[in-house]
Amino acid sequence: MHIYVGDASDVIRRILTNHCRGNVEGSALRRAAAEDMGYKLSKTKRPSGSTRVRIDLPNPRMGENVVSAYICSGEWKYVICNSYNEAHDFQWYVIDQLRPILNKKFKQWNIQEASTYQCLLNQLLKSESLSYTVLCEKRSGPGAYVFSHEFTPKDFRKNQF
Repeated sequence: MHIYVGDASDVIRRILTNHCRGNVEGSALRRAAAEDMGYKLSKTKRPSGSTRVRIDLPNPRMGENVVSAYICSGEWKYVICNSYNEAHDFQWYVIDQLRPILNKKFKQWNIQEASTYQCLLNQLLKSESLSYTVLCEKRSGPGAYVFSHEFTPKDFRKNQF
């Protein structure tokens, strides 16, 4: 089941650093998964003006650990694009085509690139599904990725307890 689609200037680093580890503040995937799992998020303003986002638990790390377990037990597919601009636009095409459950935003993509994007999507879908443990051995660069899992985040959390 397609859970989430994203883009990055360095796909592997983004997946490993921000999605498989990290916290809900640094990853839209982690934030959406936590919310689907039923966690409430707290938002507080920092003196700098930025917003701090945390899972609203006495120990937010406990919720982050459940989110990490979910994401690390899923699979990834990705495709390298010619540039980050192409990857960024292509991600909206993929979201439009696959309708992953955690992507709530839909944006316009460059219709003139439809045939290029269809080829890239075919390449993406035919690529090998990878666990996060083998991603660090793979070629990286600007691209788009798809996160898949056999469970929705909500069902995963239910099965954990």
